[in-house]
Parts: sequence; C-alpha cells; structure tokens
Amino acid sequence: MVTDTFTPDINGVAISLGKLCAGLRQRGHQVEIVRSGRAASKFETSVLSWPLPGYWEIKVGAPWPGELRRRWQKCRPDVVYVAIETPLGFSAVTTARRLGIPVIGGYHTNFCEYLHKYGLSWVGRQVWRYQKWFHSLLARTLVPSPDAHDKLMRAGFSRISVLGRGVDTDLFTPDRRSDKLRCDYGARGDSPIALVVGRVAPEKNIELALRAFAQMRKSCPELVCRVIGDGPLRSKLQREHPDVQFPGYLVGEELAACYASADIMLFPSETETFGNVLLEGMSSGLAVLCYDYAAAAWHGRDGENLLKVPTGNEGAFLAASLRLLDPATRYMIGSAARHTSLGICWNQVLNEMEKILMEVVTVDHDNLKLARNKIHASAKKVF
Repeated sequence: MVTDTFTPDINGVAISLGKLCAGLRQRGHQVEIVRSGRAASKFETSVLSWPLPGYWEIKVGAPWPGELRRRWQKCRPDVVYVAIETPLGFSAVTTARRLGIPVIGGYHTNFCEYLHKYGLSWVGRQVWRYQKWFHSLLARTLVPSPDAHDKLMRAGFSRISVLGRGVDTDLFTPDRRSDKLRCDYGARGDSPIALVVGRVAPEKNIELALRAFAQMRKSCPELVCRVIGDGPLRSKLQREHPDVQFPGYLVGEELAACYASADIMLFPSETETFGNVLLEGMSSGLAVLCYDYAAAAWHGRDGENLLKVPTGNEGAFLAASLRLLDPATRYMIGSAARHTSLGICWNQVLNEMEKILMEVVTVDHDNLKLARNKIHASAKKVF
C-alpha cells in the first residue's frame, strides 16, 4: 500500500486504510506500507515529504521510483494499492506497471470540489483531468460509495468497484453516554447538545452548521454547540462564534464518548466521497442532519434513521435543523440510526476487498502489457 496519509493521521482516508490493513493482516495477508510522514511500525517505510499547501495535516510524499523498483524486484508484491494520486502515488503506478505488478487505486478525495471551495477552480479542473488519466492506468479503481461510482462513470472512468466503509459499533455506541461529560460541556439536565465533526475548513461547509446553530438557539437557548476538529478556519470561527465550543481533534474513546453524550449531529459537507463521521454519529445514536449523497444516500432513509435534504439546498438544511429540537424526533431517528449501523461492519468491507484483490492478481498478463504501453503513450498528452 502506497499512501500519503495513514494512521495516526486524523482523517477519513487514514482511518479507513488503517482498518483495511489491520483487517487484512488478521486474515493472514502480508501488508506493507510505503508512506509519507513518520513510520509508526515495522510494516511501514516512510519517504521524504512536505506539508500539502492549505492542508497542513497531510504530508505529500516525494517520488521514489528507483527505491520502489529495487524493493519490489527484491521482494515482489502480488498487488500494489495506491491510495492517493500524488507524485508518490504516480511513481508507484509507473514502477509497478513496468514490473508487471497489477495496481489498484482508491478514489478517496474530490480534489476538484475542494479546490473550488478555496477559490482555485481552474486548478481544480486541471487536477480533475489528471485524476481521470491517472485512474485510466489502473486495473481497478475503488470508490467508497455508489454515489461516487455513478459520478465517475458519468465522467468516463472505467473499471470501478465500490468498496464501502464500516463502523466500529463497539467503540461508537450510545452506551458511552456520560452525564458528567454533558455537565462539563455546559448542558443542563436534558438540554440538547449539537455537534459538527470534521476538518474545520472551507470544503466541510462548517459555516452553514454555525448558521444552523444560531437559528436553533433562537428556539432553544440552552442548546450547547460543539465543533470537533481542527483546520485553517478554526481560529477565525472561534473568534466570530464565542458561544460555540471548539475543543479541537478528539480520538478513540474520548471521541466516542463525546458523540454518545450529544444528541444532534449536523453534517453540512458537500464534498465527501463517503463521510465516515456520518456512520460514527449514527452508530452513537445521534439524530443526524446531512445532504442526500455519498454515505447518506446509501445508508440513510429520510425521516427514519436520519434527516437529509437535497445537496446544496441551504434553506432546506436550515429548516430541517429545527426539526431536531423535538426530543421525540431525536429519539426516533437516533434509535433507528443505531440499528442501521449494526449492519454496516468492517468484516463485510474486508470480504469485498479480498474478492477484489483476488480478481486483480489473476488479471491476464496481456492487459498488464497494454497498461504499461498506455503510460508511455499518454504521458505526453497530460504533461
């Protein structure tokens, strides 16, 4: 596995890759990691890297073609998984193809929409063009939701498989609800606590959630509002919204207890390919409001196990947030959400991953030869 983010990084891609690697090893597979950032185990090798501009939590790995070639000639892997379309990922694809090793890749991040949120739409279009070319070189592209699959198919991608995400229902459970924590957060009695969980950045649309908080507080002044995460907008939003709590990143049991001790979760992001935090909130028994795409479109039923509105309709999002002030509505949605989450486990994801890996490693060698030729033929067009 070649990736520019991996545990203990705090983001959906790193956490999902960590779950996949741990699960595959438990099933007897040998999984080695080539990563940017600091190696954290004997199974990981780190490469020279630098922070991604505007996304300082992620370290972009430098190209490493010569070393990858030497390593894989010495100990040949059956398949290479490239997680992100960076220079390090590109080196891995070209090296593996030249050695006749099948390569699969993940489509985890919609960089085009991210860059649009940062006012860099022109750059985003060029990155999208590059991503499309990059994935045309792979034996298989894995996407985390049917929604992402359909979007890429419409854009002309091919050889796409859906590899979903699971949730740890033992970690994220309503049983971790704590009256002491609720008191520490400032909740009085049964007064509700509302959360936003995610990177505090333009692409996560946090400001819409803060507008919803303000509107909800007009009807429920005792509502406690918390934004869990960090990012480039945190300092600015903290200054502008002193009545909202910004505790930064929480992880593990501390995060799980925070979820379970809350009542409402707002998830206003419009740029997800899946949205892991949605499942974490559902598994914790929260009443979740989100846009109707990605994981919500796959696992959500509006008015039953969550509330969802058309993507981009901010008016509908704000109106729906007021429905979550009703305790009976919250209880109904949160209970159904927890029940749904119990059927979304990592074992199912690992079963599908094993199936895909076995299909790919038995690919016809003629297809590998065609893919190697395609790299040389199309590189000039892109660059």
